[in-house]
Amino acid sequence: MQHQHVRPRPAGLRGFTLVELMVTVAVLGILAVVAVPAMTGMINNSRLRGQAEEVTAALQLARSEAVRRNQRITACASASGTTCAASASRFVVYWQDPSNAAATEMVREIAMPGSVQVSGAAAGVQFRSTGLADSAQQLQVTVSGATRYVCVQISGVVSLKKVACS
Repeated sequence: MQHQHVRPRPAGLRGFTLVELMVTVAVLGILAVVAVPAMTGMINNSRLRGQAEEVTAALQLARSEAVRRNQRITACASASGTTCAASASRFVVYWQDPSNAAATEMVREIAMPGSVQVSGAAAGVQFRSTGLADSAQQLQVTVSGATRYVCVQISGVVSLKKVACS
């Protein structure tokens, strides 16, 4: 019987065997299956936070526009973009001429992506020319069952919270 001599690999030719490669691919597959649901939650949370911050910025803009124009400015959820609604996937800031109700000027409009909804008082939030709000308001920004609350105090201060406004 003849003995075959196996030559050792030269130092520069190192690699992986097929078995090692298959084990690595299997482990990566298992990790991906575990990580995807957590990633979806993180993406929804990030989307929610971003849209809530966008609504907060729009309300702050509405307040500053009311002071700058020395006129009332309204900010609200809107399905059509021209009238306020209690809940919608769009948020608008507009000025309405006090002497002509038909004359309005859109200051800012935000179209919420995907399943993001904004809800609050049907009349919206109105800022006076002094920067004060007509009343304290709470807006809710919701996506996939998670909610962030945008709080507007009578003083006009706007804040973002994870719990309902007090």
